[in-house]
Amino acid sequence: MAARGYRKAAAVSLLDTCYDFTGMSQVAIPTVSLLFQGGAALDVDASGIMYTVSASQVCLAFAGNEDGGDVGIVGNTQLKTFGVAYDIGKKVVGFSPGAC
Repeated sequence: MAARGYRKAAAVSLLDTCYDFTGMSQVAIPTVSLLFQGGAALDVDASGIMYTVSASQVCLAFAGNEDGGDVGIVGNTQLKTFGVAYDIGKKVVGFSPGAC
């Protein structure tokens, strides 16, 4: 995003990759796919990639972990355009686009 000339903005809580889009009529949002063990991929909708506080403070809706081996959480921002199914017996999670 910085390579496109977007100005950095202050962090919002744990979201530390933020930009100032003030005065911009168009912004290029990156594509994001979450890759899971077994080869499944979840293509995140553009509305789940950025978190907007205001035009002067728009953040990537992802937060890093201090420890790369720590648990990662996929939250409601990324999943708001998906239905989520849990099969406890088989220990699997499924996603269906456009279900919410």
